[in-house]
Amino acid sequence: MSRLKSLLIAAGAGLLIFLTLGAWSLASPVGSAPDDDFHLASIWCGSGAREGICELGTSESKRLAPDKAITSPCYAHDPDVTPSCQGEHFLDSGYDLVETTRVNSGNQYPSGYYFWTSKLASENVATSTIAIRLANSALFAILMVATWYILPRRLRFSLAASVALTFVPVGVFMVASVNPSSWAIASAAFVLPALLGYFSTTGWRQISLAGIAVFAAILSFSARGDSAAYTLVAALAATVLAFRPDRRFWKLSLLPVALIASAIAAFLSTGQTGLALDGAMGETTDEAPKSKATLVILNLLSLPNLWNGVFGQNWGLGWLNTTMPAVVPATIIFLFAGTIFVHMRTIDWRRIVALSGIGLAAIVIPTYILVQSETLVGSHVQPRYILPLITMFLCAVIAPTAATRTATNSVVALSRLQLWLIGFGLAGAHAISLFVNLRRYVTTGSYNLDGDIDWWWNAGPSPFTVLAIGAVAFAALMALFSITSERSDSAPRTHRVFAIAREDTRERDLGAA
Repeated sequence: MSRLKSLLIAAGAGLLIFLTLGAWSLASPVGSAPDDDFHLASIWCGSGAREGICELGTSESKRLAPDKAITSPCYAHDPDVTPSCQGEHFLDSGYDLVETTRVNSGNQYPSGYYFWTSKLASENVATSTIAIRLANSALFAILMVATWYILPRRLRFSLAASVALTFVPVGVFMVASVNPSSWAIASAAFVLPALLGYFSTTGWRQISLAGIAVFAAILSFSARGDSAAYTLVAALAATVLAFRPDRRFWKLSLLPVALIASAIAAFLSTGQTGLALDGAMGETTDEAPKSKATLVILNLLSLPNLWNGVFGQNWGLGWLNTTMPAVVPATIIFLFAGTIFVHMRTIDWRRIVALSGIGLAAIVIPTYILVQSETLVGSHVQPRYILPLITMFLCAVIAPTAATRTATNSVVALSRLQLWLIGFGLAGAHAISLFVNLRRYVTTGSYNLDGDIDWWWNAGPSPFTVLAIGAVAFAALMALFSITSERSDSAPRTHRVFAIAREDTRERDLGAA
């Protein structure tokens, strides 16, 4: 594939990604993501006290924030209530400042995310919410296409497949939201593949991929305490997968070591981490057994319910009550598991260690928090917290290691039919997810999104138009994914072996120089 063709494909994919996430940005009202009352108030106060935007309260833990931000999720805990409960003039400019403790006034969350998104805060809460969602969507699209374009060809599929197969429906909803999880989920998608590319390239590609890895890590440090821990896991996994006992590797490993040290410091410096480690993430349920051993066993047995929640099974979107039809998680889990199974046909010690580390993190982290909180799966820990590890796990399964740069492990292991079935299945699951999410907010039960509108924005495309744009854009993106992945495996096997060998030789020569 020529550089110009790759650039055109990347640009087209970037536009389709933005259109997809842009549709999700409009597909739910202000306050629709979990704890958005807290996050919206924190965004408006992200740059400190500003007259008319955020002002100091009567105590250190209180702030005066827009009443519309605080009351926006009036529909959150009742799936039969639409956002019309916000009031007739909610979408208009203007609001009153009211005192609240639901704000990042201390050290609960890192301040970086709130600081930067506060630059888009204005007198119109609805307009600013859409602007922040679109900005987060554009950030993800730019990072995705830049990383894909700069990566060596053999690593592109691991990036594209790991995102495509794990982001529907929770990932796309959260990335296109004002929740800090938008940055946390996005960063985890890029740190591991960017570092793998950094280890296996030279020159401008290596420098660019190092920059992407660092930038993605900064996003994670700015978003949530737990996302710093996931950056640590990604850096360790990349170091193991790329390990080679030579001088070049040890010199390049200084970057992931620095990221690991920074991640540890960021993880330990936020109040959110302390709450999680102390088991104070939420209220403890009286029904949960008190024995630590019993809690460990029951939670370990129920962890798949949490993992499957990433794909929409038993966990809803939004405030966890926008339930997906069973066909959505069933389709995606089937495709996800099948992709893992196909790519596990050969394995070496590097992949075993990396997958064991990521898998152990996906087990130990939620189990520890749940046990400390004296509760069971279903409370406190949500699938969106685990999504970064699921994405990294699939990436580590697919990506070639330093010891497996052969024709069988450096190209896509899936056939043309399998690639198109994945694209078709994901496109269908995504379209259904977007429709269900829109219907939950727009109507009181009708299946005609434009026929019985109970809530919608004051301006912009209609609900059905948003659905059409999002569904078609994602379907086109999946077609592009299938075509480009197919082409990467279309050259004769002998040609691929020689091409990979030439690339490896060039890297060793440049590294030695």
